[in-house]
Amino acid sequence: MAYNRKQKHKSDYGQKRKFNPQRYGKVWGSITFEHDWDKEPQGESNGPVIGKLWIGNTSHQLTFSETNKLIETLKDAQHSYNVGVRMGRTNNHASQPFVR
Repeated sequence: MAYNRKQKHKSDYGQKRKFNPQRYGKVWGSITFEHDWDKEPQGESNGPVIGKLWIGNTSHQLTFSETNKLIETLKDAQHSYNVGVRMGRTNNHASQPFVR
């Protein structure tokens, strides 16, 4: 016996909705990156400056190794947040040391 579906599935896929960047945080819409080609590193760093990271009205020139460090740090922040949520941590616990 073949399955007869009585109601067609209605999907939101392709639906036109007004995009609201505020849903993702107050600075989400202002985060951009600009490449700076042929820039020399400043100080004692050896890696090339690859560009500027803009967050809001602030920019930072970053070397290749600094971008790697930034990526690793943010991945660690996401991971520790997810672990904290699974352990039941909330902002009420933010100022209290973790007790095992």
